[in-house]
Amino acid sequence: MKNVKSTFFTAKNVAVLAVLLALVIVLQVFGLAIPMPGGTSMSFVLVPIILGGMILGPGAGTFLGLAFGIITIFDPLAMTLMNYVPAITVLTVVLKGLCAGLVPSLLFRLISRKNKYVAAYVAALSAPVCNTGIFFLGCLLMQEALVASVGMAFWAFISLIMINFAIELGVNVVLAPAIYSVDNVIEKRLSGKVKNNAA
Repeated sequence: MKNVKSTFFTAKNVAVLAVLLALVIVLQVFGLAIPMPGGTSMSFVLVPIILGGMILGPGAGTFLGLAFGIITIFDPLAMTLMNYVPAITVLTVVLKGLCAGLVPSLLFRLISRKNKYVAAYVAALSAPVCNTGIFFLGCLLMQEALVASVGMAFWAFISLIMINFAIELGVNVVLAPAIYSVDNVIEKRLSGKVKNNAA
């Protein structure tokens, strides 16, 4: 146990985790500020969550996803739904964030043994699937509350979620693997410099 703690809590890992957490907070708050029909919000926040899971492992991905889920409680739609079904609302938003961090990082760890670039794409695809899939299941449990709070037909609201999902999927598939590739190049160059300095 001491070995795991000492290898994860290095200055570099803590710094990377802190930067990614700051990005999660800023991007989620920024996403909440973009008005979308039906009270939904754009979620650019999945990219740093995916990266945290790929670079630092499942613990970091889960932590960042949980932070995202907790911040999402303060989303205007979630706050409105809290008036009707508080327990289901909190469970839905926290669980979707948690799974959007945990599942991609586990898939990346498993697939990266064979091919890191395929693993990066699978992780990038799985995050919005988890995020939107769990939100959709939560919406099914809160149909009446949703219709009352958003003032539109349930399936019209779901179609807006699917548009949002398509945008999230596109952003993640393009950005997460690209940023991971850049991180790999930087890591290789830094480790090369360290070896040269040591020699």
